[in-house]
Amino acid sequence: MSSVIGIDSRVRIRTNAKLNLFLRVVGTRPDGYHELETIFHGVGLADDIELLPTSTGGIELDMTLDPDLVGDLPTAEENLVSRSIEGLVRSGAINPGIKIHITKRIPIAAGLGGGSGNAAGALVGLSQLWNMDIDPLALHGIAMSIGSDVPYCLGGGTALAMRRGEELTPLPAPATIWFVLGISFRPLLTRDVYAAWDGMDPVDDAGSAPMTFALGAGDIQEIADLLHNDLERAAFSLWPELAGKKQAMLDAGALGAAVTGSGPTVFSIARDEAHARAIAGQVKERFDRVIVVSSHPRCVERID
Repeated sequence: MSSVIGIDSRVRIRTNAKLNLFLRVVGTRPDGYHELETIFHGVGLADDIELLPTSTGGIELDMTLDPDLVGDLPTAEENLVSRSIEGLVRSGAINPGIKIHITKRIPIAAGLGGGSGNAAGALVGLSQLWNMDIDPLALHGIAMSIGSDVPYCLGGGTALAMRRGEELTPLPAPATIWFVLGISFRPLLTRDVYAAWDGMDPVDDAGSAPMTFALGAGDIQEIADLLHNDLERAAFSLWPELAGKKQAMLDAGALGAAVTGSGPTVFSIARDEAHARAIAGQVKERFDRVIVVSSHPRCVERID
């Protein structure tokens, strides 16, 4: 990072959400993690992070929820941003003191990568604020130590992720796809969804190649037809009503629908913005919140 920022400066970062257009669980690794093959796609729903230097030598971290959101905020120790700070310090950063405020618009524990994006945003912002000349590969390594989705969030866009998420391949994709997000405030814990998947027989071993080709061709209908998430069955087994929520999207005229990540967010693909808003209007009673968004090319952005 070559940016030089004075100690009196503050840095503001915006971190955008992601969807899993395709997710296959390849298997369980000897270390207990699950090996994945997934295609991430960034969308324009974002949190804001403000990084303000202090002279306390400590870390002050607080978070506020958008008024339309409901959920339990993680403690400072549980927040992935704290792990970002720890990783940078292990890599040689000197922290004279930092105050961090996060404004959450991405629902918490929703399968949208909000926490992972915050962690990536902190890595980028703090490495600049602290004038770290850190190699991108080293930053990637710190990101991987924090969480499987964090390396993707350093860049964003559309990408194929393999293994635990550390092997990333950028993919061509349409510049704009319109989505409807069906948000449910009832949590589905990632560990519970994976545990449910572990107890299920595999259905198929379809790979990501067809979705990759559809994205490259820019065929919105084919992209919608190929939406796939191995964890969907597990999420439905834990919360059967979620299957009905997905069907409501399809009944409202969506081109395709799926659960993102380990849920519980259900998303659908629309032809255009007007179509997305029409779908949203029909399904709003089935979800705690419905949001219309379009593709976004980056996860982490400076906004000051």
